[in-house]
Amino acid sequence: MDGIKTANKMKSIQHAFIAGSLISCHAVYAGSEPILEPQVLATSSATGLLLGKFTGDTAYDKIWSAFTLYKDESNPILQEFSLQGRLQIQYAAGDSEDGHFGIENFKNSTPANRQTVWGDRFEARGSRIGIKSRWYQNWKVEGQIDANTNEGASNIYRDIYDFYVTYAPSDAFNVTVGKTKVKFSREQEISSRDIVTLERSLLSNQLYPGELTGIMTNGKGIYEYWSYELGVYGSDRAKAFSEFNQGAVILRKIGYDYSSQSGLDSAIASFQYMHNTEPGYRGENVEPEFYASTSPAFTDSIALTNDITQGRFGLTTDILYGFGFEGTAEQAGNLSDVNQSDVFGISIIPTYFVADGFQLVGRVQWAMGGDVGPGTTNLGLPNHYEKWAPNVIQNGDSYTSFYLGVNFYFYGNKLKIMNGIEYSMMDGGLANAKKG
Repeated sequence: MDGIKTANKMKSIQHAFIAGSLISCHAVYAGSEPILEPQVLATSSATGLLLGKFTGDTAYDKIWSAFTLYKDESNPILQEFSLQGRLQIQYAAGDSEDGHFGIENFKNSTPANRQTVWGDRFEARGSRIGIKSRWYQNWKVEGQIDANTNEGASNIYRDIYDFYVTYAPSDAFNVTVGKTKVKFSREQEISSRDIVTLERSLLSNQLYPGELTGIMTNGKGIYEYWSYELGVYGSDRAKAFSEFNQGAVILRKIGYDYSSQSGLDSAIASFQYMHNTEPGYRGENVEPEFYASTSPAFTDSIALTNDITQGRFGLTTDILYGFGFEGTAEQAGNLSDVNQSDVFGISIIPTYFVADGFQLVGRVQWAMGGDVGPGTTNLGLPNHYEKWAPNVIQNGDSYTSFYLGVNFYFYGNKLKIMNGIEYSMMDGGLANAKKG
């Protein structure tokens, strides 16, 4: 870095995004169905690829059902065994006051990113394969790996995205053990398969701790309207599973379903609180294709969320606050100084289905933090893709963006095309210098 700028930076970003869930993504339900007697199995209507029986009425139904290897609700041992996967391909280009930028800059940012970028414009934003299954009615085993897209079939494994076992005897009580995504904020609770914007908001990503190993219990329908979640995870984001020697991330949630009182189709509000005992920790990059990301440099984080739908209209709101950390943290085997300010932000996402399969999406997000001084980290631009504009402010004290998108659904969230344009401004702080 050979220059500092404090002037406001304005940039527009246009993304085109194709998201296809290549493998079937069937819902897995927990329940307490009675175990059937053996004679019932003789007339069981089991389906699945192994039996040569596909389900559904349309061509899309039959294609996706082919990835269910076996399914039979009357089987007392195994109710379902399916393959699952995801392929999201994005194209991105944009301009700032200082010139054009694109995905080729992102490709060169870390060794891991080189595994996901095709050429100069396309990125395999998400490429995963795995399995999901349900056993003895109340047990679920599920897992996925992040797959290399540039290495060929001989080196497809990149890292474990998630792998966990869930015991779910009822809606009110579920226990999950293993590696899973830690879902802090409403935007993070929504799967990347189902989100309506190309990328989540800046502050939602900055507070996100990653896919971690631990134990979590959750449930809904408590006294009809209430839900809860409590999870404890190792704070290190590992290639496989945590070694549980670098502190913990503790997440608590309480939610309330007020749809019946409000007359809305769905309406859920929640309060979420997350504590990190080792803010700013980063493990070593044990292999070139895996880049160990840094644990959020916040001791505590709070989220107030609200999500409603009514007919064709939807509205998702996140209000987020992060309590910054000042001190030292282990990063790649060394102690590093960390000086992260407090941050605060709001994200509002309205949606409207103009017609079946045709959805308009908007988003307004605003975030702010303390003054940025020497050695201070505040609001950091998202990696996708604003961060790689030439001479752009990387770390500021105020961020605003406006997003407008159009989504086309061919087979729900399993096969869709998303297109959006975003205008964003980062004020204050340090800027990338132009390279000669």
